[in-house]
Amino acid sequence: MENPTRSVGLLAIATISATANVLLARRMPPAMVSFREMFTAFGIDPPAAAKLVMNFPHIWWLLGVASLAVFVWVAAKSKPPIEEVRRMKFALRAVIILTVLTYGFAAWALYTPIFALGAVV
Repeated sequence: MENPTRSVGLLAIATISATANVLLARRMPPAMVSFREMFTAFGIDPPAAAKLVMNFPHIWWLLGVASLAVFVWVAAKSKPPIEEVRRMKFALRAVIILTVLTYGFAAWALYTPIFALGAVV
């Protein structure tokens, strides 16, 4: 049985994931500097979770590189075996889920103290 061609949808999602993660990875270090300046301007000591996120401003490149690797893998194979397509889909899902969880944690860690400060004012 001949291998089917790669799904255009799989390639499109891998492209979007890689593009978004690389662009976000470029933007996050300056954003972390801005958050640190904002906490300093408010005169508050950020909680440990916010410090963790701000102390590793370049960690976002791990997500960018991972999503770029999945994109290259998907783009390089026009007729992969079905087993490899399953692995590609799993890898793409894993990168997307990890991205959503990581950015969700960062948003929670950075915005919770700001909202708490707003509730006091």
